[in-house]
Amino acid sequence: MTIWSIKHRPTSFDELVGGAKDLEHLTENMQHLLLHSRKAGTGKTTLAYVLANTLGYPLHVFNASSKKTRGIAFIEEELIPLTRAGNYRQIILLDEADQLTPEAQSALKGVMENAQGFFILTCNDISKVNQWVQSRCLTIEFKPIDRESMMKCLEYICGVEGLYITASQLGLICDAHEGDLRNAINCLQAYSCFTSPIQANQFLLSLISIDLDCNSFLKVCMEEKDILLGVILLGEYDTRAAVRSVFEYGVAGTEPPLSQQKKLQVVDAAITAERDVLSGVDEDIVKANFVRMLIV
Repeated sequence: MTIWSIKHRPTSFDELVGGAKDLEHLTENMQHLLLHSRKAGTGKTTLAYVLANTLGYPLHVFNASSKKTRGIAFIEEELIPLTRAGNYRQIILLDEADQLTPEAQSALKGVMENAQGFFILTCNDISKVNQWVQSRCLTIEFKPIDRESMMKCLEYICGVEGLYITASQLGLICDAHEGDLRNAINCLQAYSCFTSPIQANQFLLSLISIDLDCNSFLKVCMEEKDILLGVILLGEYDTRAAVRSVFEYGVAGTEPPLSQQKKLQVVDAAITAERDVLSGVDEDIVKANFVRMLIV
C-alpha cells in the first residue's frame, strides 16, 4: 500500500500549499537553506523535493534523527565525499538537522562552505542549530498550514482516491491535526481503510480529545428530556468539540441509528450552536440552547 502523503506529495510549485507556494524565486538564486517550524507537516521537506524537481537536480535525502546520522562520523563518511564528487548541481536534504550533535554541526559548517552542491536543512527547533551553520544558510520559517488549504488538499485527495467523506468529517481531521498537513493526510488514509461506516466514524470521534458519552447524552436529551442533566453532561468540554462530537455520533455513529427526524434535529441544533459560537455568544448559553433544541 502506498502512503498517501508520499503518493500525493507535490512535484511543482503550483501544487504546493501554505508558505512554500511563494518560494519559487529560490530556483533563480539557489543557495543553502535552513527551513524551520515548530510544527511538523508544514511543507519543509516537500519544498526540497519540489526545488530538486524544478531545477532537475538529484536529491540526496538523509535524516539526522537516527544514531548513525547524527554524529561526526556521518559528516565525514557520507557528506564530505558527496560534496566533493564534482557535481555542483545537486541538493543534499538533511531532515531534522537540530538532532545533529554539536561536534557534527561544527564539522558541517566547514563542509557547507566548500560544498559542491546545495544543502537544505530542516528542523523544528532552530535554537538547537549552531549559529555558524545558521549563518551559512538562508533561514525560512514555515507557519502551520491554514485550515482552508488543508481542507482543499484533503478534498482533492478524496476525489483522486474515490473516497466519500463529509465536509464535517474532513473538518474533524483538520482540527485534530491543526496545521499538520502530512498527519492529516495519513489520518484520511486510515479513515479510508474502515469498511464499516460506524467504525470509521468512531475513529474520527476518537481524534477529539474529549470523552463525552454521546450515546448517554442523546438519550438524556431525546428520551429523558432532562435539560439540566444534559447541560451538566456537557460540563467543561470545549463547546465546538462537544457539538461536533454529538453531531457526528448522532448522524452516523449511533447503533441502532436515530430516526430521520431525530437526525435532522441534531443537525439543526449543531448548526445553531456552531453559528452562535462563531458569533461570540457565551458558551454556557450555547450549550444550554444546544440541549434545548435536542429536547424540543
